[in-house]
Amino acid sequence: MVRIYLSAVLLFLLTACAIPQKQIDGNPAFSPHQYKSADMDINWKSERVDNALHIIGTVTNVRENYVYENLELEATLLDSRGNVIAKYTYNFVPLKLKGSESFKMTIPIENNQQPESINFNYRYGIDEDRFSVKFLSKL
Repeated sequence: MVRIYLSAVLLFLLTACAIPQKQIDGNPAFSPHQYKSADMDINWKSERVDNALHIIGTVTNVRENYVYENLELEATLLDSRGNVIAKYTYNFVPLKLKGSESFKMTIPIENNQQPESINFNYRYGIDEDRFSVKFLSKL
């Protein structure tokens, strides 16, 4: 009886090794990212395509009774040493944000450089009442 039990367990273990294992994507840029603060909730996903990085996401105003004017989102691609590879600024239209808006950025990358992180900066407001927040995201 013990031999039958051990044979069944051994057979089970051998077949488990024969099952194809799930491939893990080598490009971590495909994973979703999120930044939350008292004023904004930003969700995005990035993908490296040819000589560019595509960033697709949504910005949400978390304050129900507040409208953000002249909202812009800047993305600066950095290499492993923190050097700037490329920069792109997305200006949201309409100029007043209440609720959520989606965005798409295509940032060209020259000389096949490899970005390691994105330094985001979102700004809103008018003239001297301009508010700015920076945050860093690894790819």
